[in-house]
Amino acid sequence: MYTVGQLAEIVDVILSFSSRSSLYNCALVCKSYYGVAIKYLWRRLPSALPILSLLGDIEYFGPYVNKWTFATTPSQSSWENFHKFARHVEVIAGRAQTWSRGTLDYDYDDSARGDEHPEQLKRCWDRCYGGCYIDQTTLDQIVQHQYSAGGAIRTPLIPNLEHLEFTFSRFPGPPKAFLPLLGPKLRTFILLYHTCGLLIPYEGDTAARQRVISQGVRELAEFEGEIPLERLELSVQASQTFAVGYQEIDEAFLLALKRYTKLRRVKAPTFHRHGDLVSGIRHLRHLRYLSVTFQNPEVLTSFVKLFAPEHPDILHLELEYRRSDEATPRSILDPLLHCHDLISLALTTYYGRSTRISPWPLPDVYGMSDAWPKLESLTLCPHGFIPLEDLEAFQDAEIFPKLKSLTLAINSVGTTSPSLPVQLSLRSLQSLQVFTIQTLPRTTGKDIPALIKYVARIGTPKTRIELSGHGAGCACILCSRVSVCHREELKPLVVSSKMIRAFMASTL
Repeated sequence: MYTVGQLAEIVDVILSFSSRSSLYNCALVCKSYYGVAIKYLWRRLPSALPILSLLGDIEYFGPYVNKWTFATTPSQSSWENFHKFARHVEVIAGRAQTWSRGTLDYDYDDSARGDEHPEQLKRCWDRCYGGCYIDQTTLDQIVQHQYSAGGAIRTPLIPNLEHLEFTFSRFPGPPKAFLPLLGPKLRTFILLYHTCGLLIPYEGDTAARQRVISQGVRELAEFEGEIPLERLELSVQASQTFAVGYQEIDEAFLLALKRYTKLRRVKAPTFHRHGDLVSGIRHLRHLRYLSVTFQNPEVLTSFVKLFAPEHPDILHLELEYRRSDEATPRSILDPLLHCHDLISLALTTYYGRSTRISPWPLPDVYGMSDAWPKLESLTLCPHGFIPLEDLEAFQDAEIFPKLKSLTLAINSVGTTSPSLPVQLSLRSLQSLQVFTIQTLPRTTGKDIPALIKYVARIGTPKTRIELSGHGAGCACILCSRVSVCHREELKPLVVSSKMIRAFMASTL
């Protein structure tokens, strides 16, 4: 008779839900536990360095200690050990807060630079430059091994990799650094390019970064192996100066869209011309998720008019434009009323330092509810503000039966408190779980009472309310106490129904 711990199938299921620390301890129990624990320990990695470090010791060099290489050429036994564990890797994805740390970056020792203030320097260095990037010679050694193992055909370095989030933190690094990681099972590929927001890019630097991005995307489009990509995203985290989009990058991205025809999810870079993107995604019949940014609302509106009739079965759509001095047309959503399968829709813009913010009356809520009966998430943060009184349209139990998340840019400045008693028996939007209020830069603590009284009428007592905003106008509410905090010092505040009721009771 076997005990539970001796049944391999049961052990496998249990360890699949274990934490990394528990998996490490289980790997030390016995040989049977070791094999299962190792499989799950290597399944997901934050970067490619843990697996590449199996090839030998790493040393860094360069004028600013900004490159790394193997101390010695990897031996045959090192490669055998590498492949033993590489077959378990299925996901390489870093955390959201490690944008500045590249997928192939190596953490260096600050003292190696000989600076007298290593701690202060490291904070700036990490944010602006990341770690040491891989040397081109080292990258060539890895590629050479791939071809030596398979002859004229490139052998996958990590054969079972399905999800890859590859971050470039250093633009002098090799543009083709991600190519060795591509394989026959890769379905999700997210390219992240980090540019320092603290440094002002000069013209030559911006052009060089543009070439690095476009060259990397072209290499992806021309990759010799077969990749069953279903999700492709290209993101550039940068200051507004750089993140304006470039034709060369757009053209390279269109080549990638042409190559991978089974894409279901696409996040495109900032595009200049709407016609190019419409033509580029026309053949993607499996497309269900699209996120795209344009320069101005006119181009975005033209894109929506052409896109909606060709992709009526789109499920998730994120639209944004970056020109902060141009108002959002109210008719921008009209073409999407024919996309009846929409599950999530987001319309946002970049406010920047614009002060010309005008009212943006809420579109016909009943028309949107009838057109999108499956909608679960709605975000409306245009260039302008939704008058607080327009929230009255949501006080209907029949609209948006499946809506779980609602985000609105609302103006509460100068709004008088409602004359009617606050409704504490809430009935509208019964499925709403999160209501996020995007306040304007000029919103202050004294404007919050009217805002909260209106907001309390929407959702259920269990609906979580989050306040977010721009600049110093982001208001913080805690029960009956109102204070004003700077955005960089405060994360979006979560306000419970109990806190809202206590606050309203103190202000009625």
